[in-house]
Amino acid sequence: MSVFSINKLNFKYDKPIIKDITFKVKIPSLISVIGPNNSGKTTFIKCLAGVLPTEDVISIDDISLSKKTIRKYSRNIGVIFSLDNNQFLFERVIDEVTFPLCNLNYSKKQINAQLTKISKILFLKDIMNKKISDLNTFEKVKVLIAVSIIHEPKVLLLDDILVELSNEDKEKILLMLKRIIRELNIIVIMTSSSLTDSIYSDAILVIDEGLVRYSGRLGDILEHDNALTRMGIEIPVMMDMSLKLKFYNLLDKVILNEEEMVDTLWD
Repeated sequence: MSVFSINKLNFKYDKPIIKDITFKVKIPSLISVIGPNNSGKTTFIKCLAGVLPTEDVISIDDISLSKKTIRKYSRNIGVIFSLDNNQFLFERVIDEVTFPLCNLNYSKKQINAQLTKISKILFLKDIMNKKISDLNTFEKVKVLIAVSIIHEPKVLLLDDILVELSNEDKEKILLMLKRIIRELNIIVIMTSSSLTDSIYSDAILVIDEGLVRYSGRLGDILEHDNALTRMGIEIPVMMDMSLKLKFYNLLDKVILNEEEMVDTLWD
């Protein structure tokens, strides 16, 4: 089983930004990194992607990230740094999605096979021949994800890609990520400032001022609701209600869906 590990990761500009972060993740997993603005989340993702220099503290299986191994390491990484139209290189979706494989010298047969596979996972068939400029925000996010996983990396890094989506589209993307993890057998690590985006995560890291303050599953994290609020991390209404009802022994779990809440209370 493949393992992605970080051992005492530190990074600084004029002052420390990431401070002594250590954790290990097994494939397959969905990990959410939650924190307020300027907490160090983007710097953290850039370190994991190899964009910012680190030396022998991040590894995928037997590949330890360093200057010598950056090319080999990068083959195992997919990454999206937020939603930015400047990330698109081509006019048409199909050219955008297949470019990474062309760059890796895949044969036409191999490219077509991967294109068919990824298109099915992300439901891209209807937009594959469209122009990028004709896509809505949800479709653009799907295309960026397709570009990032077309070469089947072991780790997919996503930096705040849900921020511009409606709640309905966020839900669709989160469910797609779960399908990607299952079908491609990979790790997804995604950052967000919203706890709602972590509802399907296998584990959550709460980062503030470059430190991992809390880690665990959603229920574990919500035990620190007062501290999260002080950090500037908003507790969604349904989560907050669940916590209060759980405190009074009216619920035995955190419920996020309004209909489920009503059914549970009136059962």
